[in-house]
Amino acid sequence: MNLFIRLFPALKHLNIPNAITTLGLTFGIFACYFLTQQNLRMAVVLLFCAGVMDAVDGYVAEKLNQQTEFGQYVDTLVDFFTCGIVPVWMVFDLLVGDAFFDNVLIVVALVFYCTCALWRLAYYNIIEADKSFTGLPVPGSMMVVTMGVWCVVKLGFPMWVSAITFFVIGMLMVSGITLKKYGWWQKIMSALGLVFVLLVIFT
Repeated sequence: MNLFIRLFPALKHLNIPNAITTLGLTFGIFACYFLTQQNLRMAVVLLFCAGVMDAVDGYVAEKLNQQTEFGQYVDTLVDFFTCGIVPVWMVFDLLVGDAFFDNVLIVVALVFYCTCALWRLAYYNIIEADKSFTGLPVPGSMMVVTMGVWCVVKLGFPMWVSAITFFVIGMLMVSGITLKKYGWWQKIMSALGLVFVLLVIFT
């Protein structure tokens, strides 16, 4: 075992929370695959599974007293991919098409959202956030913008609805609002997320 760790030193950080985070990454990768197949339903379901893993890994790390700097960085990188990059890819693949650069509003909105996600995650890594979040957490942001994309693709909402959603959520991520960890807002968002995923699956 010691020889194995010497050969692959990063694996000394393998624990249950980091394994859960890695599972979230796996869900994000498969969400990308289904986007390439134009299967929005499976992409959305897998993206929300990734969001659930993000919520679970932090809770498990806290309960098992396995909160580490390595785990925080891994969680941040996975969050940026699943909650920052994949929703933007979703719009590239499903909403814009060949007329991408004709849709200036949505282009600017996507760049703005992705930038805010990056800055929010970087900021979270340098502050003490034991009991509260500053700014809307990225997984919750991903859930809201994904709902916006679904409404445009499946319900026929105008594209500017999705663009405005990306703008507003981007601003909330880097805002100074304080949200208590495991507070009422997370329960409400979890319930909304569950209802939304069920609607995606069964409609």
